[in-house]
Amino acid sequence: MKTLLKLLGLLAVLVLAALLFIFSGVYDVSASNPDNGLIAWALQTTQSRSVHRAYESLEGKVQIPKLDESERIRTGLVHYHEMCVTCHGAPGIKISEIGQGLNPYPPELAAHSAEDEPLETYWIVKNGIKMTGMPAFGVTHSDDEIWAIVAFLNRLPKLSPQEYQALVQQAGLGQAGEEPGETPGQAQPTEHHHTHAPGTPPHED
Repeated sequence: MKTLLKLLGLLAVLVLAALLFIFSGVYDVSASNPDNGLIAWALQTTQSRSVHRAYESLEGKVQIPKLDESERIRTGLVHYHEMCVTCHGAPGIKISEIGQGLNPYPPELAAHSAEDEPLETYWIVKNGIKMTGMPAFGVTHSDDEIWAIVAFLNRLPKLSPQEYQALVQQAGLGQAGEEPGETPGQAQPTEHHHTHAPGTPPHED
C-alpha cells in the first residue's frame, strides 16, 4: 500500500509539473527557432515511430497499384506541381519562401531515395502529420489520386530539372517555377539544395 501511495504521489507531482510547464509559457513555439536537444529528439522519434506503426498496420489491407504506369505518374505530377512544390520544391525549383519558414523544415523530395516504402508515402500523403505543416490530402483526394502522387514521388528523384520542366509543359501546367505575373518561359531555374533534417534551415552549398 505504501508503495502504491508513493507511486500515486510521484504521478501527481509529474502531472503538476507538466501543467506548470504548459501554463508558464516558457516553451518557445516560434517557428523561427528550431527545437534542439532532447525536445527535437523526442518530437522526431515520436513522429517516426508513429508513422512506422501506422503504415505497417496497412500491410495486407491496402493493395498497392502499379506505380510505373505513365498515366498514373502524369496525374501525380499534376497534383504535385499544383500542391506540393511550394513546400517541397522540385528538380531545378527550390523550396519557396513559405516552405523555408516552416518548422520543421520540409524535406526536399527530389533529393530523396526513390526506394521509399510506398505504403509509408501513401499514409503520409493521405493522413498528413500534425505540427509539421503537412496536410492530410485524404480529406480532399481519392485513394486513386493519392496513389498517383505516390507514383510520381517514386519517379521524382530520377528526374533532371530539364526533364521535370518538360513534363510540366507536356501536362499543360505552364513553365515550372514561374511566379505570378512572369512572362511564360522567362522563369529561371533556381539552385538545388541538399536534403535538410527536419527543423534545419536551408543553406547555400
